[in-house]
Amino acid sequence: MPDQTRHPSNSLKLSLPWFSGIITGIVSGIFLGLFLKVVQTLTGERVYTLLLNVDFVPGLPPRFPEWIEFSLHLAVSVVIGIFYIWWVRRTGRPVSRGIFLGAASSLLYLPLSPLSSRVPDLNDAGAIFYWVIGHLLFGALLGLCGKYLHAKKRHAVHY
Repeated sequence: MPDQTRHPSNSLKLSLPWFSGIITGIVSGIFLGLFLKVVQTLTGERVYTLLLNVDFVPGLPPRFPEWIEFSLHLAVSVVIGIFYIWWVRRTGRPVSRGIFLGAASSLLYLPLSPLSSRVPDLNDAGAIFYWVIGHLLFGALLGLCGKYLHAKKRHAVHY
């Protein structure tokens, strides 16, 4: 019988990868936000405004201070990060899974763009380009975090 003090049950820890998912989501979400903010500053394309936009959420005021909107963006990123780490732990392939999630999340441009007059139009090719690139980079960073955590977990098992 295994010694439970030396090898505690990992069932709760493995059921939802809280810590790894939160860190992965925050790191990737901050990167995406900063990338889109720099793009908007340099090009005038309102992709950062789109990222933080909450005009479409019923019951919320149309605008919050930037730090609150960014916090809401990070909350979504954390949910994605937790799901991503859970998925990679079960299926492997962290980089391709991360890029897939980045590409899938870039599709949010389609429903979000028409919902506000202060964000880019649905047919704004420049904004779409930067939005997709930003989300693919977000996904690649998810993948790198997942690859690092997956390699670290495999390395720890050998000791």
